Amino acid sequence: MAGKKLTVAKKAALDTEKTEVVEVPEVYKKPKQAIESVKAEDIEGDVVEEFTQQLSIFGQLIYNASNEDVTLIVDNLGFGDIYVSDKNDVRVGNESQRLLYKEQRAFKAQQLFLISASQPVASIIEIK
Repeated sequence: MAGKKLTVAKKAALDTEKTEVVEVPEVYKKPKQAIESVKAEDIEGDVVEEFTQQLSIFGQLIYNASNEDVTLIVDNLGFGDIYVSDKNDVRVGNESQRLLYKEQRAFKAQQLFLISASQPVASIIEIK
């Protein structure tokens, strides 16, 4: 092949043969079914505890409910995304755990795990 030039089609075929297919981890894929946001007005009961905290960059906040048998409502009050879960599997970039600015989500849990890549303000309300 000395002195021979490759045609565009042959070059593309060679490039395709060298291309490696990499599977994207499940954590970074879009959720199959989006989790609906809830509003505090949709949850019936009395507010028994309120907590507000500015999150640190890539620092995890673990919130333990002060009362038993409560619904925890997490509200993103600051600019930046909050990732929240009731299991210790919270990861930045996981779309199913993501709360955008002014979004809320309710959990029937005793403990929440929050993380962020920025420093938004998170509010957690306990409703019984």
